[in-house]
Amino acid sequence: MVRVEGLKKRFHRHEVLKGINMTVNSGEVVGIIGSSGSGKSTLLRCLNLLEIPDAGHFSFGNLGFDMTKVKKQEIMEVRRSTAMVFQQFNLFKYKTALENVMEGPLVVQKKNKAEVKELAEYYLAKVGLSDRINHYPSQLSGGQQQRVAIARAMALKPAVILFDEPTSALDPEMVGEVLRVIQDMAKEGNTLIIVSHELTFINEIATHVIFIDDGVILEEGGPRDIFFKPAHERTRQFISRVSLNDYVI
Repeated sequence: MVRVEGLKKRFHRHEVLKGINMTVNSGEVVGIIGSSGSGKSTLLRCLNLLEIPDAGHFSFGNLGFDMTKVKKQEIMEVRRSTAMVFQQFNLFKYKTALENVMEGPLVVQKKNKAEVKELAEYYLAKVGLSDRINHYPSQLSGGQQQRVAIARAMALKPAVILFDEPTSALDPEMVGEVLRVIQDMAKEGNTLIIVSHELTFINEIATHVIFIDDGVILEEGGPRDIFFKPAHERTRQFISRVSLNDYVI
């Protein structure tokens, strides 16, 4: 479904991504892990073309193009088929939860308002917020705001949903409620690409794990291999920071 080859990205003199090759198939849950500053979030933003790479070829469904020469129409096609859930919830503070979820299908996809309202109510119910649809972001907890952001992404019915550290801005007690929603999405067969420091969660949910270090994919494979039988010493060092045995969602 999604393939990138030779993806590079530089900010001034700092080369953040140094030649990424990766493939994500339909229905996969890909976990991207690595230290802060390794290039994980930049990779995600390049996949959604929020950042235009300095080199690389991109294939998405029937689309295929040189990422350095991407056209506006191609950017729009990619963004119509993907949705991003950010670290900071990026909700419109003067719109209710319902209005936030309705915004994309109404403005971007030009759907009928009555249809969109029904769709938004459905997805807010799926994330457990039926009783908060008329609340503004300031009236919601961090976990509730992130669940609104997830409902907003799902309402676009994208082919791929990208998560950029979806729990990093949350208090520890709110992390579980967001991870449960993402876990349900995975069980329903959605294609997800998740950048996260929640290694135990990635171990439980991912079908494929990518370990990025200093702008390159150092190792990738199934979660059991990456977390319990890593081939690279740097991967072993990184994994050793967390226990994977006593985590419950």
